[in-house]
Amino acid sequence: MFISQIEDIRVEASFEGGLVAKGARFKNHFNGLYRDAWKAPIQSCLTEIQEAFERDTARARRPTPPDLLAQLKVARREKIANKTREHERQMRGEVLSATRRQSRLGFPAHVLARWDPEVRKANLIARRSTGEVGYVGQVKRALGYGLPPEVDGVDELAQKKLDHLDEELRRSNQSRRDGEVLIERTAEDGVVGQKDYEVA
Repeated sequence: MFISQIEDIRVEASFEGGLVAKGARFKNHFNGLYRDAWKAPIQSCLTEIQEAFERDTARARRPTPPDLLAQLKVARREKIANKTREHERQMRGEVLSATRRQSRLGFPAHVLARWDPEVRKANLIARRSTGEVGYVGQVKRALGYGLPPEVDGVDELAQKKLDHLDEELRRSNQSRRDGEVLIERTAEDGVVGQKDYEVA
């Protein structure tokens, strides 16, 4: 931009010089003493820009301080640890911002256009899901994802808790079924709720 402005001033000055050479009488605005006055602020801006470039080049050539290198190494190790913790939290079922971001991932349109609907569905499921077991794990293994073999990772204590919860649910469901049968019988007799009112 500044170079083009200097070129414009030069063209105007040469135009005025040509007119003066042909004998035209008028006051110069860009030629003569005014030429340097027009170019001075533009030249100072160009000088500042050049000095800034030189400072950037000198800064880029300076060696990295050892403290900063050590800080970078610690940050890189911490990033790996953070990503590992994030992955473990996702595997436990927590929905993180990274999980939401992954659920919105897709493929480029020209790639999707080449796939059949079944292949497209399988690839999108594998890409958008964080799980490695069940249906998602089956799809990922079929697509060649490097997953470990699926094993039942429930330990004995967790299995006992699950069995206990299952038994409680079965008893609760059975008692509800028995209560429903009792209500149906009393409804057939036509005395629904009379005993409650009499006791009260």
